[in-house]
Amino acid sequence: FFFQAEDGIRDYKVTGVQTCALPIYLLAQDITPYKNKSGVTLSTNFFGINDDLNNIDVGGGVYFSRKISNSISIYTEIAGISRNYGELSLMPGLSGNFTADNVAIYVGPMLDIGEKMNLSLGVVNNYFVSAKVKTSNSTKDLIDETSDYSSLFFDFRKSIYKEVSLGVRYEWGLNSMFHSTDRKVSSISFNLFLQLRGKVNKKIND
Repeated sequence: FFFQAEDGIRDYKVTGVQTCALPIYLLAQDITPYKNKSGVTLSTNFFGINDDLNNIDVGGGVYFSRKISNSISIYTEIAGISRNYGELSLMPGLSGNFTADNVAIYVGPMLDIGEKMNLSLGVVNNYFVSAKVKTSNSTKDLIDETSDYSSLFFDFRKSIYKEVSLGVRYEWGLNSMFHSTDRKVSSISFNLFLQLRGKVNKKIND
């Protein structure tokens, strides 16, 4: 557009104030809405040692995703998990029903596929809260024998109704859950995601 400068340009031959049109160029900037989301999760997990997925449990947690571009978010989830691994030979001379409680923290990029689907790939770190083995005549605390472990996770989800999504997730253990023996945990879970809050930000792109 043009701006009328009343103080404009003076000429020594012309009395009074001469006005002129000065072109003003503005840098065009795109303003794009970004939505940060948070909510709760519920899951049904099929899990086991070394891909032997013969156990089942339920879990739950909270999640948060922050947009960093039009189609990519950074996804974070914190979940509480209680698992009964069943009868196991855990280490030489020790067998029984093994149960453990842990807190899992998921972090990774999440890619939007259209308006209703997402793909995630990242790392989950599992931190033991308790670990016990129950034998025929006693219960032994194994928290000192366990090791916090990490897994890779792959997650696919699809919105089915407004703020409700369903998803499936696979986790593949990277290191053993015990210090003295190699026991890696794998799981496949079916998840329900309920969004509780979404915040729209405006980001100015260069």
